[in-house]
Amino acid sequence: MSHEKGQDLSQALLKLHIQHEMDHLTGEELKEDLREDVQLAFKAGEALRLRDIIDPDTVNGIIRRHVVERDMPAIIPEMAADFTNDIVGSDFHLSVTPDDLLSRERMEELIDQLLLLREQRQELIDRVLEQPVYKELVANLLYQGIVRYIYEENLLSKNVPGISSALRFSSRMLNKAVSGLDEAWEKSVKSYIARNVEGMVRQSADFLAENLTEEELKVSLMDAWDSFSDKTLQDLQSGLGEVEWSEFVVMGYDFWLAFRKTDYFRDCYETVVENLFQQYGDYSLTTLADEFNIETETVMTEVAAVLPRVTDALRANGLLEEILRRRLQRFYESKEVQALLQSH
Repeated sequence: MSHEKGQDLSQALLKLHIQHEMDHLTGEELKEDLREDVQLAFKAGEALRLRDIIDPDTVNGIIRRHVVERDMPAIIPEMAADFTNDIVGSDFHLSVTPDDLLSRERMEELIDQLLLLREQRQELIDRVLEQPVYKELVANLLYQGIVRYIYEENLLSKNVPGISSALRFSSRMLNKAVSGLDEAWEKSVKSYIARNVEGMVRQSADFLAENLTEEELKVSLMDAWDSFSDKTLQDLQSGLGEVEWSEFVVMGYDFWLAFRKTDYFRDCYETVVENLFQQYGDYSLTTLADEFNIETETVMTEVAAVLPRVTDALRANGLLEEILRRRLQRFYESKEVQALLQSH
């Protein structure tokens, strides 16, 4: 056979082969072929371990390149902000209640677990009580309470020497005398509070530690939950004013960009990858898939849901045929095939 005839025959075979593949990449026949491929993959996975196909350094490299170093496309935070606003303004969001999302039983379990953090709870109380604003609050409450008690109970006129006789003065003279006593009392009370506020704060911390039981805390927290769990999110959001929910997305995005560059995050994912391979590195791929409840039917369910529409679209725009032609053409135009055809 001449060279030209050999080329014509190879092109005819290529055309027939492409048409043959196109005819089989449809409907139930395609799904059955893929089912056989998936079953073969699971069978082959019985003899392949996780560490046979990938190692920890490779996984860490993928994470580093795509999670840590890769620039985050601007469209991602933009889409997240838009979607957040869409959700927050939707009817289904506004009409739902916290109890619809988290049952009272689940909340109670969560609170029970939080109450086990006794040392952390005490540390939090101590830190709060150490804040200057709390000390100012205590001092102000003490001052207001003492002054109101003195004047509302009229202690100045009852117990302070000279006041009873001052009552015989004219109204103007009495007011002048009491005014002087006001300044003296105010200075004295504030001086006393300033000297003792540290001890009072410490006493309040000791009081809370001794008297604030876990049961009382649980009752208070559950009462708080019951007070708003049946209210819709629209009711709960009504007092938030002009809150821009998308701003929280932006803040979260900015935090992530900085956090992913930290040594802490690197240590986190490297530790997870190391432990993953220590625990599962010698598992076969089939066993590992079984651990995640992945089997042939799991894969085929998703394939059946997606593939028909994808193949129809690829067939309609000609890309499917182009892919097949590119892969098969190299074979039919190879020197070996041309030589074989010309020898007959």
